[in-house]
Amino acid sequence: MNVVIPGNADPAPSGGALAKKQAEQLAKKRLTVALVLSVAMIVIYFGFMGLFAFDKPLLGTILMPGLSLCIVLGPLVIISSFLLCLVYVLWANRVFDAGVRELR
Repeated sequence: MNVVIPGNADPAPSGGALAKKQAEQLAKKRLTVALVLSVAMIVIYFGFMGLFAFDKPLLGTILMPGLSLCIVLGPLVIISSFLLCLVYVLWANRVFDAGVRELR
């Protein structure tokens, strides 16, 4: 039974309204995680490209014979993309998929 409280146009949430709210919260969490990971990747990539464009002497720093800082940071940018992807997959499998199963 939906009870309307005077001064409140919304009745108490029913099962369908509650599921819709949970689905919206889950979608909001997914968007937040996706945005955070995307911003992290953008900062990593454009940070490296910024160093490459504006501070070549720093990237040319020789760490040991035959190994410069650029040779180390370049692959780290690529590895970081795989790690961020792994973070998303683990989060999606543990949190998002569990939330979707609860909604069904």
